[in-house]
Parts: sequence; C-alpha cells; structure tokens
Amino acid sequence: MPRENGKKSTGLTSVKGLKTLTAVVLVLLIIWLAYQVRFIFGPIESFVAAVGAPILIAGVFYYLLNPLVTKLETKLGWKRNRIVLVVLVLFILILVAAIAFLARVVTVQVTDLLTHWPSYLREGQDWIKETFEGKQYDQLRNILVTSNDQINHTAIAWVQSHLGASISGVGHFAARLSEVGVVLVSTPFILYYLLVDGAHLPEFIIDKLPPKVRPSTKNLLAELSGQISKYIRGQLGVALSVTIMFAIGYTIIGLPSGILLAILAGVLNLIPYLGSFLAQVPVFAVAFVTGGVKMAVLAAIVLVIEQPLEGHVITPKILGDALDIHPVTVIVVLLASGQIFGLLGFILAVPGYAVLKVLVVHLYTWWRTNSKLFKEELDKELGETK
Repeated sequence: MPRENGKKSTGLTSVKGLKTLTAVVLVLLIIWLAYQVRFIFGPIESFVAAVGAPILIAGVFYYLLNPLVTKLETKLGWKRNRIVLVVLVLFILILVAAIAFLARVVTVQVTDLLTHWPSYLREGQDWIKETFEGKQYDQLRNILVTSNDQINHTAIAWVQSHLGASISGVGHFAARLSEVGVVLVSTPFILYYLLVDGAHLPEFIIDKLPPKVRPSTKNLLAELSGQISKYIRGQLGVALSVTIMFAIGYTIIGLPSGILLAILAGVLNLIPYLGSFLAQVPVFAVAFVTGGVKMAVLAAIVLVIEQPLEGHVITPKILGDALDIHPVTVIVVLLASGQIFGLLGFILAVPGYAVLKVLVVHLYTWWRTNSKLFKEELDKELGETK
C-alpha cells in the first residue's frame, strides 16, 4: 500500500512538473511572437509618445494640488470644479512668474560664466604655476594644468556641439518647439479634469470588476495612489530644499553661477543617491577653474554642511520611509532603468519600482490565499490566531 501511494505521489509530481514546464514554454513563446510582430506596436508607441508627456506632467501636478483642492472643498463648501479652476489659475500664474524669474537669473549667470571663462582659465593656470613652481612639484603641476585644460576643452566642445546642432537643425528645433507648445496647451486641460473627476476614477474601475475582487482592488488602488503621492510630494520638497540650501551657500562663498548650479543640484536630486553625487561634478569643476583650490575647499565646506541637513533632517522629515526600498535595490534599479530608458528612466525608476512592488506583493498575497499549495500553512496560521 505505501508503495502505491509513493507511485501516485510521483505521478502527481511529474504531472505538476509537466504543467509548469508547459506554462514556461508558452510564456516564452508568447514573448517570442510579440517580438516578431513588434512593428504592430509602432502606432501604440507613437501614441504614447504624443500623449505621455502631458499626462505624466498633469499626473505630477495632480498629486501636488489634489490635497489642497480637497481641503478647500471641505472648508469653503464650493463646487469642486469652481475650486479647481481658481486653484489652477493661481498655480499657473505663480508657476509662470517663477519660471520667468529663474529664466532671467539663469540667463544672466550663464552669460556671465561664458564671458569670464577665458579669464577664469588664465587665472587658474597662473595660480597653479605660482603655487607649485618648485621642481619637486613638476609632476603635480603638470597634472593640474592638464586637468584645467581638459575642463576648458570639454566646456568649449560642449557649447560648440550644441550651438552647431541648434543652427544646423532648425527644422528639428521647430518640431521640438511645436511639441513643447502642444504639451503646454494640453497639460492644463488634462490637469483640470484630473482634479475634478480623478477621485471618482477608482470607483469607476472597481464597479466594473466582479464583487469578489472589489475590496482587494480598492485597497490596491489606494496603496498605489498613496505610494505615488508620498514620493512625488516628498521628492519635490527635498529637491526644492536642496536648491535653496545650495543657493544660499554658493552665494555666501561667492561661487560664480552659484544659483544656476544650485538649481542643477536640485533637479539632479530627483535621482536618489546618484543625483547628489552627479550634481557636485560641475560644482567643483567651476569652483576649481574660477577660484582655484580655495574656492573648491569653500564649495566642499558648503557640501559638508548641506549633506547632514539633507540626510538627517530634511529627507526624513519630508520624505521619510515612504517607499521602504533598500538602498542597494534603489541603485540597481536606477542603473538598469537609466541604461534602458535614459534620463527619464533615472527619474521614474524608483516610483515605477515602488508601484511594481505593490502590484507583485498584492498578486502574491492573492495567489497564496487562493492556491491549494499554501492551504496547510494558512490553516495552521488561522489555528494559531484562534
């Protein structure tokens, strides 16, 4: 009799193994077929490229403005569409004023940097030669002069390449300008309807599903929305704080184009971990070329003061542990998505991973609850709770 049970168990195991193997082969076959007919997805890709930017931007602003709209709706008792219209108009006016101010400041600082760059370069070379004029410093002096020249050549080559591309590609520039115009016009309309009707979207989706899965889907959508909302508001808050701190610090030490570099640091801070490091490369390059080692040391002091404030005060206070993702996982996700999708991949990698993580956890929980493979374990856990 035991021998028969053993045979039956072996037979069931082989059947399950065959089913699993068949499922894996079917999945691989579907992936291969999808790759073979990838030309079909061309129109879909074009559609996503056309509408993706305004929807993405409107989605970011939705999570920023929705709490304010909801709060005003509760306090004032007005209709939501009226509140949305007022908030949206005020927000656009403030945004346009801020962009105009920043554009003016950045233009002045870029012009000033380009105008004085040759003199900065000469001063840097003179300082190196005067400071390290002894024979014992020959090797170090050559390294510093070479580094200074390389920074200069890199900056000139970058300006020339981009200027040449702008002059030679007028048609391409005009096409890009029209795309930006479409985004600027369509984004406010999408944002308006998101703020007015966005709260009803989860209910609309849930009502179309079977009653059995409605509670779990409602929890899933609420958790996804919460993760995205916390990340967007937190990350933008941290980036703004970093920009302000660096702008104050660079202004105090007199770093040329300090506000421009502070804005760049704030934007790059949207990339977790790697962004803070990348932002310091142009800072120390400008500091070294314009003010030598003294200015580089002052820039390092600003960084030493800013980093603890950002890491131990601002980020925990604003962002907290909203996503609960290990730093190593964040770096791996950033490197992989950046390699595949470029700059946009760096920015969207972490929130995208957080959303995927929530989906996978909910899917696993559903499978574990409904699969017979975990029945004994679940019964045991249920018995312990009782």
